Amino acid sequence: MPTPTTSGRPWPSADAAFVNLARTGLGRIFVGLGLLLFFTGCAAAGAIWPERFLTEDGEGGARNIAAVIAVLFGALSVVMLFGLARTLRTHGPAVDRSGLWFLTGGRAEVAPWPQILAIGGSWVPARGGARGLGGMAVDAMLTDKGRRFFAVEVFLYDPGAVAGQRTFDRQLHRTRNERPPRAGLPGARLRFTFRTIRHYRAFAARLNRWAPQLWIGEYQR
Repeated sequence: MPTPTTSGRPWPSADAAFVNLARTGLGRIFVGLGLLLFFTGCAAAGAIWPERFLTEDGEGGARNIAAVIAVLFGALSVVMLFGLARTLRTHGPAVDRSGLWFLTGGRAEVAPWPQILAIGGSWVPARGGARGLGGMAVDAMLTDKGRRFFAVEVFLYDPGAVAGQRTFDRQLHRTRNERPPRAGLPGARLRFTFRTIRHYRAFAARLNRWAPQLWIGEYQR
C-alpha cells in the first residue's frame, strides 16, 4: 500500500485490504503494446527500405502507404505508452474499519461506512475470447462462465457526502443515468473495475466480511 505524501491526512489503517490495480492484468497490455510496436517497425522498414521489404520495390504507392501506416501505428504506440505510464502508478481500492477507500499515489479518497447503502458485484457478458498463443490462459484470468469485467459497485445514501473527491465525483457522474440493479437503490454509484477475476473475488470477499449486511450479490450491468 502506498504512503501518504503529506503527514496527518486521512489514510487507511495498516491492516486495510488494498488491491494495486497497477499490477493486475499487465500481461495483456504488454502483449498489445508489443504487437503494436512490431507492426510499426514493419511498416517503417517498408517505408525506409522498400527495395528490401516491399514487392516491386515499393512501386505503385506502396511505399507511401507503408509510411502512413508507420506514422499511424507510431502515434498509437506513443499514446499507449503514455497511458501505460499512468496505469503503472500505484492506485486501487482499499477497505478497513473506516470505510471504502481509493488510493492514487499519495492521495486517498474515502466513503465512510455510515454513508454506504449497499455493495454489489457487477459484470458484462464476454464476447468471443482470446485466440493464439496464451489465449486460453488469458481468458481464464479475465472471464468466468461467460462473464467478464467484474467490478465492485458501492451505492451511497448521499452522494454529496463524497463530493469534492476527484475519483468518486467522476464515477458518480459516469453512472448517474444507469439503471439500478435493485429497486430502492440510486443509479449513480462508485465502480471499481478489476482486470482479473482473482483480485475481484479477493476484494469482494473482504468487503463481505466487513459488512455482509450490505452485500446484494452479483448482477449484469
